[in-house]
Amino acid sequence: MKNVRDLLYIAMMATILIILGFIPAIPMGFIPVPIVLQNLGIMLAGALLGWKKGCLSILLFFLLGMFIPVFSGSTLFAVFAGPTAGYVVAWFFVPILINVILKIFKTSSFINNLIAILLGGVLFVDVMGAIYLSVYIHTPLLTSLLSNLVFIPGDTIKAIIASVVAYKFKDRLMVS
Repeated sequence: MKNVRDLLYIAMMATILIILGFIPAIPMGFIPVPIVLQNLGIMLAGALLGWKKGCLSILLFFLLGMFIPVFSGSTLFAVFAGPTAGYVVAWFFVPILINVILKIFKTSSFINNLIAILLGGVLFVDVMGAIYLSVYIHTPLLTSLLSNLVFIPGDTIKAIIASVVAYKFKDRLMVS
């Protein structure tokens, strides 16, 4: 941590994640995993804060989730006991993946942000979530992966939003 500003960014991102959790999840009838907006905050944490501060904001969010229901009305323990655990565990790694991909590009642009967020914040989370889901509900992995296709349109919209925000505001945050 360089200064108080870094702590503020970490706390604000954790707050955004909590606020996004207040928006009710949309249950799907054929898969026990709902559509939530919190993964938009995870994408923003990775794209805006960098991997260290992004991961710290998610850890703070997880810590708060142990005591208060910040996961769309559930606590961390309830989430880890259910079918969404794979997705939530993957969230921690999203800032790392996004920033590794962005370092490969070496230039910041909307398209580079979008590709990094789609790969690190959508594809990775959906695959990890599907792997855990297939074990949890005892279905073939291919079935779980195919059921995750329902999330792609909404996650793509979230990735576009996160890419625009990151492209417009990352320089103002002075984050590496």
